[in-house]
Amino acid sequence: MEGVYNKENLFAEFQMQKTNEDKVKFLKEMKQLKKDQPSMFRGTKISQKNFDNLIAEWSKPYPWREINRQIRLSNKSSDEDSGMIIWLNI
Repeated sequence: MEGVYNKENLFAEFQMQKTNEDKVKFLKEMKQLKKDQPSMFRGTKISQKNFDNLIAEWSKPYPWREINRQIRLSNKSSDEDSGMIIWLNI
């Protein structure tokens, strides 16, 4: 792609990737491109470390499972600490 990658373009191209392997490949390509041509990512705040973290997470068999579990546990413990329990009917 010629021009500049902005947040919307990155998200749109990432969403076009169907499998986790494709997503990891795309993220690795974007990381290398940012390293070689940082001017193409002008106006975005994504760093090499952000790409590394995303690649590591999407390389897992079940991406985001552990992080989401930690967030739920943290939210549950903070709700219990404050004396509030939120019931959701799903």
